[in-house]
Amino acid sequence: MYDGKRVSAIVTCAGKGTRFGSNKLLETIGGRTILEKTVREFVHPSIDEIIVTISAENREVYSDILVAQAALPVTLVDGGAERFISAKLGLEATTGDLVLVHDGVRPFVNADLIDRALAAGNTYGAAMLGTPTVVQLKLVDDDGYVTGSLDRSHSWLGQTPQVFRRDLLEQAYTRAIEDRYSRVSDDADLVAEYTGHRVKIEPGEDWNIKITTPTDMVVADRIMAHRTER
Repeated sequence: MYDGKRVSAIVTCAGKGTRFGSNKLLETIGGRTILEKTVREFVHPSIDEIIVTISAENREVYSDILVAQAALPVTLVDGGAERFISAKLGLEATTGDLVLVHDGVRPFVNADLIDRALAAGNTYGAAMLGTPTVVQLKLVDDDGYVTGSLDRSHSWLGQTPQVFRRDLLEQAYTRAIEDRYSRVSDDADLVAEYTGHRVKIEPGEDWNIKITTPTDMVVADRIMAHRTER
């Protein structure tokens, strides 16, 4: 419970790992799979239930890791072809008033980041974590030509956790499916586009990285080594 509201966490783990070349959730950091390391962080005093969306072909191995071996209090839900469809299927299995959504391949989430996201989501109805960008982001057309740049003073790199009122997520997912939404985005984009509700962004941390390519594992190992040294 958070401020008298029931809280559900959805950890999205139904991706195929196409850019990584293999199942990155089964890579290990600090002696644990990314899958377990991420999900374990949501055993948190304010979170009442944990839903993990998965691909059906991974159910047996994920169940073995999370339930049989780690004994984590999770419910596994088969996902869909798109990330937001997986999250919608996860939402249907929840009972929370506030719903937290997190990328399963962001293994360095911790209680502090969860608390920040929950506080903002509770206050604003829709919130996410992020960091101001330190690089110049270019806009490029379909032919590979630069058409402009984003103003760095107003450009942030989005992160998860993201937290929403349940009704906003339900409305956004339903309308996105009706609209056959196909762009690469996150839940914050869907809520803003399909409900008109503004999404508040709160400072995350640089080390709250998403494992997307093998290079990210090199960075992850350094983050883990630094934490161990400390």
